[in-house]
Order: sequence, then structure tokens, then C-alpha cells
Amino acid sequence: MKLKELLTNTFGENVSYPTDQFRKLELEPLKEELLKCDEFSECEGIEFMDIPVQEIDGKTYSAQTMKLGDNTKFDGKVFLYNLSFTPEMFDPNSLHTPVKNGALITPALYDPMTFEPTKKIVLTWTPEMAQDVSGANDELTLRNDIHKLLDDVLDNPEEYKVKGERGIMVRGVFKTKSVDRKEPPYLTGTPMEPDSYMAFYLEKYVLGGEMNLIMKQKVIPKHLKDEFIKRFTDNGGIATATTEEIENFIKENTTNE
Repeated sequence: MKLKELLTNTFGENVSYPTDQFRKLELEPLKEELLKCDEFSECEGIEFMDIPVQEIDGKTYSAQTMKLGDNTKFDGKVFLYNLSFTPEMFDPNSLHTPVKNGALITPALYDPMTFEPTKKIVLTWTPEMAQDVSGANDELTLRNDIHKLLDDVLDNPEEYKVKGERGIMVRGVFKTKSVDRKEPPYLTGTPMEPDSYMAFYLEKYVLGGEMNLIMKQKVIPKHLKDEFIKRFTDNGGIATATTEEIENFIKENTTNE
């Protein structure tokens, strides 16, 4: 069984990212089931993290997030912070492939400058459809056929929507290997220095035509912790910022020391 199948059977398909992230409370009862999944079948075991920081062999690592590939397997001991579904993602080629009767409705597509969402209805027909022995009525026949198709699309939108795929995001500290490429296992996680502070923030991004938020983290000097909280958060909550803003903040304060 694939991990995606287990999560879908357990939590259903109507989950959102990053709101619905399955952590220790939801995952610990599934530990034996997780170990039977293809992705975890070769690992030594799973430990669940209460916070996104883990000590391994005397070193402290912060959890990292990765999207599972089709042939990814975990190696060694897995320290798991959370699992989640990705937003629905679309193959760009599917946005031009008719879903039914030569028609389709695209997902919401966002303008990269204004983030304004739009959808499109695409109707496809061939020149031969207008070439009929009836002569003068060919154009009228074609217009009627297109009107009928458009009416059917509007009356049955679910049948014409382009379907996407949802992947699985894994966050933690672990070793993975790609079975198809036979790469050596590598550790996923960021080692932290003793004088460092892990700053967490939410950043906006567009994926599959939808606006989303993704949680990121940045190691900053420990003496900037209070200033980071004051500048980017509301009473110490999760910051909403861009990576560029965080990097500029570190640069400005490093220069002014």
C-alpha cells in the first residue's frame, strides 16, 4: 500500500493544505499501518516529533519538508513531524485537453502580478463540423451546436472540470533514497548551531492556479530573536512574510551590529 492510499482511506480526500496537517496525535495510532506502506517498509522505525526540532547523535536538526516522489523510500530511523496532502496540482498539458465532448473548464488561474483568479471554458470543434451539404445553413448549424455544448457545460460543470492530482508532503528529519535512481540515502534536516534561533514564517505562493500558504523556517542569529518576533509577528504567532524580507532583516541587522 502507498502512503497516499492510507491517508486517503483514513482522513478522506476533502482535506486542505497546509491547514490539515496530520501530526503525532493523529499518526501515532497508525504507526503499524505506516510501517507497512511502501515508503516506510525499509526503514528501521518511526518516532513522532512534538516540535519541529530533533536531536540526533548529539546534533540538533530542524525538520525539513519534502514532496514524496513515486519511488521514494525512507532509510534508517524516521523522525516524523507531520504529513499532509499537497494542493490539487495540474499537468499544464491537461489545461488544453478536452474533458468531455471537446470541452473543458480550467481550474482557477491566478495573475502572477495581481493574484486575481480567473477560470476559462474551452470549447473545441473542427472545421469539418461547418462543412455540410446543406450549404448556407452550415454556419447556423455550427452556431447551434456550439450553443448546445456551452449550455451543457454550464448545466454540468463538474463533468467538464479538469482533474488534478494531490501529492503527499512529509516533514521531519530522515534519510531517503530514490529507488529508481539508486542514489545513496541522504539526511533531510538542517543542523542548528547552539547560538541559532529557528524562525518560522508563512509565505504566499501560487500552485496549480490556486493561492496557498506554505510554512517555512529560517535559521537566524539567536540575538535577533526578540527583534524578529517584534517585527514580523503578532504577539509571537507565526509570521507572515517573504523569504526576501527575512533575508533582508538578517542582512540589515548583521550590518548594523
